[in-house]
This record gives sequence, structure tokens and C-alpha cells, in this order.
Amino acid sequence: MPDEKRYYGILFKQLSIAFENNLQRTAARYDLTPAQASIVVYLEDVDHPVNQRELEQYFKLSNPTVTGLMKRMESKGFIQRVANPEDGRSKYIQLTPKAMEVASSVRQNLQTLEKDMTQDLSAEEEEIFHDMLMRVLQRICPCSKEKKE
Repeated sequence: MPDEKRYYGILFKQLSIAFENNLQRTAARYDLTPAQASIVVYLEDVDHPVNQRELEQYFKLSNPTVTGLMKRMESKGFIQRVANPEDGRSKYIQLTPKAMEVASSVRQNLQTLEKDMTQDLSAEEEEIFHDMLMRVLQRICPCSKEKKE
């Protein structure tokens, strides 16, 4: 059997699937998908108006993917799109009261999942792990490269 640690892509995929499956169970409690739950937490965290382009860049998703997410979240009553007063063609994405009611619970569950994921790491190892993941992401993700230029 080949040395598994050499197949980083497989390890990343396995980690992603395990994380997504755990997040799916949490998000489903609130009638959200993992991606929608992450967006709810992000929108609650930011201190400025957010448009769809910002979501695309932050989550490294395509425009059609975010458009679909926004449509489904809007139909479920989690977000509303409001006109940007400075640019009528642009819309801001805002959480509805329904989303605000569940946002802190979604955040707590996400934090618990992440804590469980790194519980065997020291604080120093966790920092190194995070830094390494960010370096790898910046190296291979075209979205990250675009921001640097």
C-alpha cells in the first residue's frame, strides 16, 4: 500500500468530506446546508454591508454557485437582498430576523466542530496547522492568487 501521507489531495478530500458531513448534521437542524450555515455565520460576523461579489471571493465560489445559494436562502427566509443606495445595480445581502435567531447557535455548533477537529493539537500546533493550510491554499487557489496581484 502506498504511503498515504504523500497523497495530500486524498487527505484534504477526506478531511473535507468528514467536516462537511459533520457540518451537514448541524446545519440540517436549522434547515440550512453547510454552505448556507457558513454564510449565515459570515454575514453575522461582518460589520459592513456585504454584496454577492464579496461572498464569492471570501468563500472562493463561482458567481452561479453563490447566486443559487442566495436564491435558496432567500426562498427559505434567511436572507434578503436590499438595494445599494450608492449603486442601484448592486444589492446587499442581509440576514433576516429568522436567520438572526439561529445564527449564534449555528456559530456555536461550528466552533464546537472546529474545536473537536483540533483538540489533539497544542495551541502552537494549531497555529502552525492554520498557517500551513493558508499557505497551501494561497499556492493552489486561483482566487487567492488574484487577490495578491
